Amino acid sequence: MVRLLEIFRDFKIYIRGSSNKGYYTALYEVVRREDARVVTVEDLREYIRKLQERYPDRNFMLKKVKVKGKEYYVITRKSYYIDSEGRKRIVYDRVPIYFDLENQKFYVPKSYLKIKPKLVKYIVMRVLGALGVARVKYVKLVS
Repeated sequence: MVRLLEIFRDFKIYIRGSSNKGYYTALYEVVRREDARVVTVEDLREYIRKLQERYPDRNFMLKKVKVKGKEYYVITRKSYYIDSEGRKRIVYDRVPIYFDLENQKFYVPKSYLKIKPKLVKYIVMRVLGALGVARVKYVKLVS
Protein backbone atom coordinates (compact mmCIF):
# COMPACT_ATOMS: atom_id res chain seq x y z
CA MET A 1 0.00 0.00 0.00
CA VAL A 2 1.32 3.42 -0.94
CA ARG A 3 1.53 5.97 1.89
CA LEU A 4 1.37 9.48 0.47
CA LEU A 5 2.76 12.64 2.06
CA GLU A 6 1.21 15.97 1.13
CA ILE A 7 3.66 18.50 -0.22
CA PHE A 8 3.71 21.81 1.76
CA ARG A 9 1.86 20.22 4.72
CA ASP A 10 3.48 16.92 5.72
CA PHE A 11 7.00 18.02 4.82
CA LYS A 12 8.77 21.25 3.92
CA ILE A 13 11.24 21.54 1.09
CA TYR A 14 14.47 23.36 1.82
CA ILE A 15 17.11 23.79 -0.85
CA ARG A 16 20.72 24.80 -0.26
CA GLY A 17 21.97 27.14 -2.96
CA SER A 18 24.27 30.05 -3.53
CA SER A 19 23.82 33.77 -3.18
CA ASN A 20 25.74 36.87 -4.29
CA LYS A 21 27.21 35.26 -7.44
CA GLY A 22 28.12 32.07 -5.58
CA TYR A 23 30.07 33.76 -2.80
CA TYR A 24 27.65 32.80 -0.01
CA THR A 25 25.71 29.62 0.70
CA ALA A 26 22.03 30.33 1.23
CA LEU A 27 18.98 28.37 2.33
CA TYR A 28 15.80 28.56 0.24
CA GLU A 29 12.33 27.16 0.86
CA VAL A 30 9.91 25.95 -1.79
CA VAL A 31 6.52 27.45 -0.92
CA ARG A 32 3.10 27.49 -2.54
CA ARG A 33 2.50 30.64 -4.58
CA GLU A 34 -0.20 33.02 -3.39
CA ASP A 35 -1.35 33.38 -7.01
CA ALA A 36 -0.97 29.66 -7.78
CA ARG A 37 -2.51 28.43 -11.01
CA VAL A 38 -5.25 25.85 -10.89
CA VAL A 39 -3.69 22.72 -12.34
CA THR A 40 -5.84 20.84 -14.84
CA VAL A 41 -5.46 17.55 -16.69
CA GLU A 42 -4.60 19.52 -19.83
CA ASP A 43 -1.74 21.25 -17.97
CA LEU A 44 -0.37 17.88 -16.89
CA ARG A 45 -0.66 16.46 -20.40
CA GLU A 46 1.12 19.49 -21.85
CA TYR A 47 3.89 19.18 -19.25
CA ILE A 48 4.34 15.47 -20.05
CA ARG A 49 4.42 16.26 -23.77
CA LYS A 50 7.24 18.76 -23.19
CA LEU A 51 9.16 16.27 -21.06
CA GLN A 52 8.79 13.56 -23.72
CA GLU A 53 9.94 16.01 -26.37
CA ARG A 54 12.99 17.07 -24.37
CA TYR A 55 13.88 13.62 -22.98
CA PRO A 56 12.54 11.01 -25.44
CA ASP A 57 14.53 8.14 -23.89
CA ARG A 58 13.21 8.63 -20.33
CA ASN A 59 9.62 7.32 -20.86
CA PHE A 60 7.65 9.96 -18.93
CA MET A 61 3.94 9.26 -18.63
CA LEU A 62 0.74 10.47 -17.01
CA LYS A 63 -1.35 7.79 -15.33
CA LYS A 64 -4.64 7.78 -13.48
CA VAL A 65 -4.53 5.62 -10.33
CA LYS A 66 -6.69 4.90 -7.29
CA VAL A 67 -5.21 5.00 -3.80
CA LYS A 68 -7.54 4.20 -0.90
CA GLY A 69 -10.58 4.82 -3.11
CA LYS A 70 -9.44 8.26 -4.29
CA GLU A 71 -8.35 8.99 -7.86
CA TYR A 72 -5.06 10.71 -8.58
CA TYR A 73 -3.15 11.68 -11.69
CA VAL A 74 0.49 10.63 -11.46
CA ILE A 75 3.48 11.96 -13.34
CA THR A 76 6.04 9.17 -13.42
CA ARG A 77 8.45 7.19 -15.56
CA LYS A 78 8.64 3.51 -16.42
CA SER A 79 10.29 1.61 -13.60
CA TYR A 80 12.65 -0.23 -15.95
CA TYR A 81 14.19 -0.11 -19.41
CA ILE A 82 15.78 -2.63 -21.76
CA ASP A 83 19.45 -1.91 -22.45
CA SER A 84 21.26 -2.47 -25.77
CA GLU A 85 22.08 -6.06 -24.81
CA GLY A 86 18.42 -6.90 -24.12
CA ARG A 87 18.72 -6.93 -20.31
CA LYS A 88 16.10 -5.39 -18.07
CA ARG A 89 17.51 -2.48 -16.01
CA ILE A 90 15.69 -0.88 -13.07
CA VAL A 91 15.36 2.93 -13.03
CA TYR A 92 16.37 4.32 -9.64
CA ASP A 93 16.05 8.05 -10.29
CA ARG A 94 12.29 8.28 -10.78
CA VAL A 95 9.92 10.06 -8.39
CA PRO A 96 6.17 9.83 -8.97
CA ILE A 97 4.14 12.92 -8.05
CA TYR A 98 0.45 12.40 -7.29
CA PHE A 99 -2.02 15.19 -8.16
CA ASP A 100 -5.41 15.56 -6.49
CA LEU A 101 -6.92 17.98 -8.99
CA GLU A 102 -10.20 18.43 -7.11
CA ASN A 103 -8.54 19.82 -3.98
CA GLN A 104 -5.36 21.08 -5.71
CA LYS A 105 -3.15 19.02 -3.41
CA PHE A 106 0.05 17.27 -4.38
CA TYR A 107 1.65 14.16 -2.90
CA VAL A 108 4.77 12.01 -3.03
CA PRO A 109 5.18 8.46 -1.67
CA LYS A 110 6.75 8.35 1.78
CA SER A 111 9.13 5.56 0.75
CA TYR A 112 10.74 7.75 -1.92
CA LEU A 113 11.25 10.60 0.54
CA LYS A 114 13.02 8.22 2.95
CA ILE A 115 15.31 6.72 0.32
CA LYS A 116 16.26 9.78 -1.79
CA PRO A 117 15.13 13.00 -0.07
CA LYS A 118 17.35 15.34 -2.11
CA LEU A 119 16.12 13.93 -5.41
CA VAL A 120 12.47 14.11 -4.32
CA LYS A 121 12.81 17.73 -3.18
CA TYR A 122 14.56 18.76 -6.38
CA ILE A 123 12.01 17.08 -8.66
CA VAL A 124 9.07 18.50 -6.69
CA MET A 125 10.61 21.98 -6.90
CA ARG A 126 11.06 21.70 -10.68
CA VAL A 127 7.66 20.16 -11.47
CA LEU A 128 5.52 22.40 -9.26
CA GLY A 129 7.53 25.44 -10.35
CA ALA A 130 6.96 24.61 -14.02
CA LEU A 131 3.24 24.17 -13.39
CA GLY A 132 3.03 27.60 -11.69
CA VAL A 133 2.15 26.25 -8.25
CA ALA A 134 5.36 26.76 -6.26
CA ARG A 135 8.16 29.28 -5.98
CA VAL A 136 11.48 29.45 -4.19
CA LYS A 137 11.74 31.84 -1.25
CA TYR A 138 14.98 33.01 0.37
CA VAL A 139 15.25 32.00 4.04
CA LYS A 140 18.76 32.85 5.30
CA LEU A 141 22.48 32.62 4.72
CA VAL A 142 24.20 29.54 6.07
CA SER A 143 27.79 29.22 7.12
